[in-house]
Amino acid sequence: MRGRNAACYTWGLMTFGFLNLLMLGGLVGVALPVVVHLISRRKYDVVSWGAMQFLEVGRRTRRRIRLEELLLLLLRIGLICLLALALARPWAKGGWFSKLSRSTPRDVSVVIDGSYSMGWEGDAVTPHAAAIQRTFELLEELAGGDTVTLLDARDKVRPLIERPTTDFRLVREQLDALPSPSGTSSVVSALTKAAQLLTTGEHLDHDIILMTDAQRLSWSPEDERSWRRFDETISQSSIPPHVWVVDVGMQQTDTPTNFSVDRLRLSRDLTVPGFPLRIEAKVRQWGGKSTTCEVHFAINGQRRSDKSIALSLPPNGEANVVFEHRFETVGSYVVSVSLDADDLPGDNQSDAAIDVAEGIPVLLVDGNLHRDRTQSETFFLHAALTPSGSDAPWVVASVIDAAQLTEAALEQQRVVFLANVSQLTETQIDLLERFVSHGGGLVIAAGDHVDIESYNDRFFAGGKGLLPARFDIVRNERDFDLGDVNVETSSLEASWLTRFRRENGVDFTEARFAHWWKLIPATTDDSTEESDTDPGPPSIVARFDTGDPFLVTHAFGEGTVVQLAAPLDSDWSTLPAKNDFVPFLHEIVFHLASRTSGRNVEPGIPLMLGNMNGTAHAETVEFTTPDGRKVPAEEFGIGPQARLGLRETSLPGVYRAQPNDPGMGNAEYFVVHSDRHESDLTPLSPPERQRLSENHHIQFVSSLEGIVQGMAEEEAPSELWRLLLLGVLLLLVAEVLMTRRLVQGGHEAIEEPTTQM
Repeated sequence: MRGRNAACYTWGLMTFGFLNLLMLGGLVGVALPVVVHLISRRKYDVVSWGAMQFLEVGRRTRRRIRLEELLLLLLRIGLICLLALALARPWAKGGWFSKLSRSTPRDVSVVIDGSYSMGWEGDAVTPHAAAIQRTFELLEELAGGDTVTLLDARDKVRPLIERPTTDFRLVREQLDALPSPSGTSSVVSALTKAAQLLTTGEHLDHDIILMTDAQRLSWSPEDERSWRRFDETISQSSIPPHVWVVDVGMQQTDTPTNFSVDRLRLSRDLTVPGFPLRIEAKVRQWGGKSTTCEVHFAINGQRRSDKSIALSLPPNGEANVVFEHRFETVGSYVVSVSLDADDLPGDNQSDAAIDVAEGIPVLLVDGNLHRDRTQSETFFLHAALTPSGSDAPWVVASVIDAAQLTEAALEQQRVVFLANVSQLTETQIDLLERFVSHGGGLVIAAGDHVDIESYNDRFFAGGKGLLPARFDIVRNERDFDLGDVNVETSSLEASWLTRFRRENGVDFTEARFAHWWKLIPATTDDSTEESDTDPGPPSIVARFDTGDPFLVTHAFGEGTVVQLAAPLDSDWSTLPAKNDFVPFLHEIVFHLASRTSGRNVEPGIPLMLGNMNGTAHAETVEFTTPDGRKVPAEEFGIGPQARLGLRETSLPGVYRAQPNDPGMGNAEYFVVHSDRHESDLTPLSPPERQRLSENHHIQFVSSLEGIVQGMAEEEAPSELWRLLLLGVLLLLVAEVLMTRRLVQGGHEAIEEPTTQM
């Protein structure tokens, strides 16, 4: 088929060329005016008579007449030449003449880098402001029939104008409404999206124009897979676009000095009044020299002067800062760690949202509920989580027997503990799976009562069930020559467990374990069967010093499961006798309950408010985005499970949900994170630019004039027949006027009589 199309195309070109030759053959017609002129110059016999001397034309007049006749001849020759050329339909490409002759509109896709490195204030104008100004100037250069699409390249590529439009007023409005630079960007993803949008264009010239600071991080020249996808998109386009890159960044080669705060690390984002919250952050210096900077801690934008820290940083160095805070009242808060202002404000502050709630409801399922509560599996567990005499407990725990585990018992619970429960029915296991998959937390602490076959068969289910690890055998400390078996302090790397490391002066790692289950975490090879829920890969967050896992977790749906190798009583260990037993249990509860808070998310993840029980509607809540826009909430689900939230979260930063009715509650905060690697301002190197240009047909230009000139050179050929026909019309008018002048003059060329000797 392709060979037949090529042959047809070749024959078409040959036929068109032959017709053009025939048209150009019309140039032979230029001889006609010459023949007519020569015929009109024929000589006749001159008869002299007496009054002839009064009619003779003077020499000067005769010269003027001959000049006018020659001009008329040239007009007629030019008229025929232009007519023949116009019928041959010649074309021109590039140069200044193309501006007059261009008849084919073009489709242009403009991509503006919106990452926070574009907010560099070291120059008179930020690169982002320069990019917007260059785009305004570009619109002035485009013709009326040209179309434009506009994209904002950030963590997620945001198509601001997705369908090609000739309404440049709309484009200017979108440019004026662009939010300040934030987050990071992927150039190759933005270019791929721009190429896809251009496939909806209808014109013969396609151009992608990227306004960027040419930061190396955004380009990811080593990401061959993404660049290969971009090349495939270009090659599959019926009209491959030309890609132009304008560097609007700093005109310097060395990386400038910059200070940044990495993403905050929280011990939890759900807590209760009076419970300590740990906030960690890494402060970096890019370039520069040894210096000291002030690090500030703020709550809801208000700095706490008593928690500012003076931090010493080496050149290209980093240091950690740790803040601890106890919230006194229930509510939603934003905690911030910030630096003093520098030339790149986009990375001087990092935020996180905290939800401070009342006591967290926890259900304790006892595997051996005894009349003497001291003999029950949950005795120490319940006493640690719900101390007597507390008016505002951090955790509200209730105890039931395994037989009482029903759907009604799970209502309003956030976390469930299975304390050495022998086995559960199929119905109870299904209830727990739904509970966890919808965001609940589950802790399985196995002891000597556990039916291993039942757990491994139904709970583990070949790596697809609730259990993150399979039970193997019971280990005994006498099997090892280590003396006391303890939790290895170096294995406590999870943010919610680091407080229990030995160097912090606590006794958690001094707890002795006489027995424990050997746990074998699930692997990807355990099962290839599909499941309604997709458990995440298991993570060993704590180990014994024997190397065996002590605590294994994994995600199950929207919730999390924690599996311990020993029960939470005093039968197998001395852990309940340690001071850290109580905070350890609280950390587990808050870690699992935080899974459902959804206060801190990645770009593109919807923000979800709490369950409204069908009483709230979208118009009752309004979200404020990081760029100050007011957006109504959206409804998710129907009936009793209906929830309000916001889907569009492509802009990183702080979001605020405010009920329109004060009686519905206070504002709630969310934070959409961004990649903090954008702080590395290293530009693309010349070899990398050259490689991108050669491999992906990208042209780097230094000014808008370079784009305009390049677009003229690369545009499709423009036919000139309209201009030539206009020339024919002008010459025809001139020829008529000249002929009329000669006729009205009443003159004719008369040769001077020959003198008779």
